[in-house]
Amino acid sequence: MHKPLASLVLMTLTVLLVSHCASERAISGGPVDDVAPVVVYSNPENESIEVDQGTNITIRFSEQMDKLSVENSLQVWPRPVDGYELKTSWTSVKVTFKQALEADETYLLTLDKSAKDLRGNGLESTYVLAFSTGEQMNRGKIHGRIFGSAIIREQGNLFLYREMGTTLTDLVATPADYVFQPDDDGRFQLDYLNDQEYLLFYHWDRNRDRKINTGDYFGRPKTANVYARNDTLLPLQKIWPQVIPNDRVKLLEVSMLADSLAQIRTNLRYTNETLDSLNIHQETEQIDILGASRVEGDEVAMLLSLSDDLVEGNQVWVTGFIDTSGYRLTSDTLQLDKQARVDSLQLNPFNISWLENDQLNYPEDPDEIIIRSNLPFTFESDTAFQVFTAGNDSVPIPGVLEVVNTMSWLFSPAEALGDGKTYQWKIQTEHIRSRYQQNELDSLWTGKLQIISADSLGSIRLMHMGIHVLECTLSGGTHSRKFQLRPGTSLLISDLPATSYQLIGYVDANGNGRYDSDQMTPVGGSEEFWVYPEPINVRARWETDIGIWRLRSEDD
Repeated sequence: MHKPLASLVLMTLTVLLVSHCASERAISGGPVDDVAPVVVYSNPENESIEVDQGTNITIRFSEQMDKLSVENSLQVWPRPVDGYELKTSWTSVKVTFKQALEADETYLLTLDKSAKDLRGNGLESTYVLAFSTGEQMNRGKIHGRIFGSAIIREQGNLFLYREMGTTLTDLVATPADYVFQPDDDGRFQLDYLNDQEYLLFYHWDRNRDRKINTGDYFGRPKTANVYARNDTLLPLQKIWPQVIPNDRVKLLEVSMLADSLAQIRTNLRYTNETLDSLNIHQETEQIDILGASRVEGDEVAMLLSLSDDLVEGNQVWVTGFIDTSGYRLTSDTLQLDKQARVDSLQLNPFNISWLENDQLNYPEDPDEIIIRSNLPFTFESDTAFQVFTAGNDSVPIPGVLEVVNTMSWLFSPAEALGDGKTYQWKIQTEHIRSRYQQNELDSLWTGKLQIISADSLGSIRLMHMGIHVLECTLSGGTHSRKFQLRPGTSLLISDLPATSYQLIGYVDANGNGRYDSDQMTPVGGSEEFWVYPEPINVRARWETDIGIWRLRSEDD
């Protein structure tokens, strides 16, 4: 009688023990989880006062978390002396300070949005736990908004320093007193600050080298010195980050790949315009460029077909280089010392686009199609490139192929292309020859070309009341327009695809052709900018009149 009962008790205890151990294992299987995790418990509680200086912090989550992401996203501000240690389990984290906290200080524990559960769902917003070792909490606040593209609003961090009157070059080497993130809409607010001045700036460290340098996005309010207030007069700190340009482009490498075929690499990414504007010089002579193209997989490299060979040992330099920030730069010289070799670059893929690929296309005249390659090539047949009407009964459209240079050809259709239509193109590769091609080509390449319908476009009429000429950017989706807006003058921006647009204008006070946030001098001033407070919705075949744009310094 007792033996079966003892066995049952042992089995029950075993099941309970296994069940308990399983509670600390990673989840597996089950339905798709797309719910963001939340913090359900903290010790001390948020806004606790008179917290013991030797306290430790414990927080628990609503579900199992990726431990590494929690550890990487957790910060304590201001930074405690000698730092702290973290001990994480699947659903909790404990913070142990290596030295007693400062007396009468308000501390913030933050978890940014990179803290994720085991399904990859991040926190919806930065979690903040505030407590004080004194008798009251700090009540100062700083709030504002980041403007620009979605990726700029989402990727960068805001840095707040107590130290004033120091260049940002020095500050970036010193840990910030507070680091926090805007939400996905660019809005930010940091509470529980002491009532005093701080230095505030935005930085997106795109190359992750922990420095403010070329290619990073940087921004700050009109003046970098901001005051944390605890009253209703809290100003909105507006920041429009811009990419930091280099004042000179530098040639990193010049290589002769074959006769009259060179590749250059620079320290900056270049624009499509650079392919047409670049000049290359050897010693005192300018070398004509017959064709220029990008190098697949290398964003700072460019392939050039030259009218003459570059000679090893000669000095080489470039002009007319335009980087992605909009600066037109001139390089210093570089001695050509690379051995000539044949590169393994492939002829495929071709870049097929309208000749004016940055403009909208209309069916008023036959549209010209440009065919570009990343190596010199020759079409040996008039039918090597063809355009067809789209659909089941595709009909070839007659046209003429003309060589532009060694890496570009032009196809001119013999008939006007239809408004808003989609067309197909194909290249018969057996009719292509390239002396540098090393691998066998495919038999056929195909793709699509589209014409924007004039009936799908709208326009915006606008006017601003102020005293300055504004340099404006109108952006919506993949479409962007830049223009000048003069005070009291009505301006019509036409031929806009129907979508929602954002309008930003700034005063180019230093006349350098771009918005300037006065990068490295916090005592200076950023150029003033304004943001139209609402999205501007453009409708097809409709003129959207936004009336008079009254420039305001208050909240946008």
